[in-house]
Amino acid sequence: MRRLTVLLLVNDLRIGGAERQLAELARGLDQERFRVIVATLYAGQPFENDVRDCAGVELRSLNQLGNRLGKFDFLTLFKLVRLLRREKVDIIQPFLTPATAFGMLAAIIARTPVKIVSERCGVRLNTHLGNKLYRFFEDRLTRFADAVVPHSEAGRRYVRSRGIASEKVRVIYNGVAPERVNTTLAERQAIRAEYGVLDESWLIGIAASLTPANDHASFLQAASIVRAEVPGTKFLLAGDGPLRAELMRRAAVLGLNGSVIFAGHQMRVAPYIGAMDVAVLSSCDHEGCSNFLLEAMGLGRSIVTTDAGGNEELFPSGEAGLIVPPSNPLILAHAILEIMRHPDAAEQMQRRSREIFRQRFTLATMIAEYEDLYADLWRAYEPEQPPAAETERAA
Repeated sequence: MRRLTVLLLVNDLRIGGAERQLAELARGLDQERFRVIVATLYAGQPFENDVRDCAGVELRSLNQLGNRLGKFDFLTLFKLVRLLRREKVDIIQPFLTPATAFGMLAAIIARTPVKIVSERCGVRLNTHLGNKLYRFFEDRLTRFADAVVPHSEAGRRYVRSRGIASEKVRVIYNGVAPERVNTTLAERQAIRAEYGVLDESWLIGIAASLTPANDHASFLQAASIVRAEVPGTKFLLAGDGPLRAELMRRAAVLGLNGSVIFAGHQMRVAPYIGAMDVAVLSSCDHEGCSNFLLEAMGLGRSIVTTDAGGNEELFPSGEAGLIVPPSNPLILAHAILEIMRHPDAAEQMQRRSREIFRQRFTLATMIAEYEDLYADLWRAYEPEQPPAAETERAA
């Protein structure tokens, strides 16, 4: 098989789980087998540096961030068609909305041989009209894809509910790069000291964007129950988002001032997760394969997570942590307290966290599965029509 040109398309390279996964996939693909192009609809976001600094990965932006005309900038479509044709792209794989709509339509027009759609979550909460329109078209364009890749079985079920043929669906779980689960004792101690967490005190934390899908309100309600049982416990929220001010007000109403730490967005989150005694994910929706949970497992944290989307696929409840129903602060609090009251069981969970992570969720595992997918899809295409580059050489 000749070296294939793969184009990974995304809205932009802002800080986010899907964007990080795309950047790490681009950097990790075997460059002897794949020429990798990362294309963004709009430029000017932080993860561009991660891609730009990687030898062998090409970065292209279709528009500058300041020149954005609006969500329905269809000039972008024609730019993308031209890019696909000019670079003789063999495989296109878009991530997120609206990149999927633009990518699939452009690939159909440009007659790109292999088209892969990435489904990044099991359920979708966003109900804005623009998102609804893009997803309406995405659902129909996705039927022209050669493969659809959700990153959980929950995502598979969601994709199938949209009318996508089962033989096109291939689950590939997220993988985490070694540096994202690497931190020192000194770093963890420094985080705890910065926020006044004593050595003998508990630090319960969550690292997730402050958005409705992650249900930090339930986390804070559970925090008030836990603190009433174990005074001195502190609660760390790493991440930022539109609900920050509202959540800070809620913490004050619950009497949690001095106990809740809003750490904001962190480019390097490993020391924060490593500083937690219990890692909690309170999401009520929009979960496929949580990067935070995988990072917590790789760092050997005890975990309490809600049974939302693909969370329950990562480990059986009682192994690496406890799984509880979503949107139930009382049960969430009791699960946290269960771990706090049984240190021997918590230590076993921490060991099991690392074991499961190493067995299933490393970046190397994820990249190998994508490389196999690309090769399988190309082999299925190749007998039907010779690659354009080879036809030109033969002529």
